[in-house]
Amino acid sequence: MAQLSDKRLNQLKESIPKIVGLRIKELRNERGLTQTELAELVGKDRQYLYKIEKGRVTPNVVTISALVYALEISLTDFFDFKI
Repeated sequence: MAQLSDKRLNQLKESIPKIVGLRIKELRNERGLTQTELAELVGKDRQYLYKIEKGRVTPNVVTISALVYALEISLTDFFDFKI
């Protein structure tokens, strides 16, 4: 098993929120939803969703799961990207 260096960990901390945010935005747009509409579906406010989409905050696994459910996609498909 490979050990994760501090440098790589910091790279992941910086890139993953941006990748997750872009993925949510992409899926939201494909479904024709506004930020407000998606935020309401998952019980969050639009500003929080905006920050997620911009990669400014890192949503927890429950929030990601709620967003994925609202976007009608599986977690497996949502996380089908390279890091």
